[in-house]
Amino acid sequence: MSCAPGPSWTWCWARTPAPARLPATPPRMPLARTAPRHTSPPGAGLPGGAAAGFAGKVTLTVPLGTAVGLADRPGELAGLGPVDPWLARDLAAAAARNPKTTWCVTVTDQHGHAVGHGCARPEPKGSRNRAGPGPPPGRAGFSFTPASRHGPPGGFGTWRLCVPGGGPDLIVAIHSLATQDCEHRYEARGHDPGVRLRHLSQVRHATCTSPICRRPASQCDFEHNTAYEAGGRTCLCNGGPKCRHDHRLKQQPGWKVDQLPDGTFRWTTPAGRSYDTEPTRYPI
Repeated sequence: MSCAPGPSWTWCWARTPAPARLPATPPRMPLARTAPRHTSPPGAGLPGGAAAGFAGKVTLTVPLGTAVGLADRPGELAGLGPVDPWLARDLAAAAARNPKTTWCVTVTDQHGHAVGHGCARPEPKGSRNRAGPGPPPGRAGFSFTPASRHGPPGGFGTWRLCVPGGGPDLIVAIHSLATQDCEHRYEARGHDPGVRLRHLSQVRHATCTSPICRRPASQCDFEHNTAYEAGGRTCLCNGGPKCRHDHRLKQQPGWKVDQLPDGTFRWTTPAGRSYDTEPTRYPI
């Protein structure tokens, strides 16, 4: 399922801080393209039939088409790799049953690069009368529909995300992550990035931007490509996640890192060799 003309794809991210019970045998139920961060009993519903569960937060990415039952593409479990679509649906459904779960949606291009992102919030009661069409009648799973009657252009704008579990509809305002002609919308005034800027940089690059490092972005520094002390902005167009080791390595004599307008980082070694790190490619 695409939320815009062309090859754009939508992803949902769910963060669930409390345990959620999973079925021992995953039923094949239609869901949506999601990436939940989710805590559940160890091994419940996982390959191998383990009856225990996860000890901590786990990030799951599921294509929207898989979640809503329009496709059977696999999801991805952070740190573990691909998971089959039916297990991904069950994990997303378990996250949806937890009232403390929060959701985000990311739009990708035809290559899987993130081009837009929005974090979901409960729909204000006063806006429901003005909103556009809701989910199809009788649909109990995930749905993702325009929140205005005319629909947002190009896959951005405001959308309504409905998740199973009987909770309120969620509103997602999706904004562009493009930095080709950066408007500095998320720029921080000081050296340290705000919560949103840090979050968006981690969406665009899910790991350290070094060509050989795969440390999760959540464990990295937000590093200014042009140093803040040299006039560099604290903005998406001038920064990205780097682990502490590579943050310090970049500052060593002979090393050079350029941030290209599309979010690619080009590392040049003291020997003059260059290596590119493109933004994260999400499965589509």
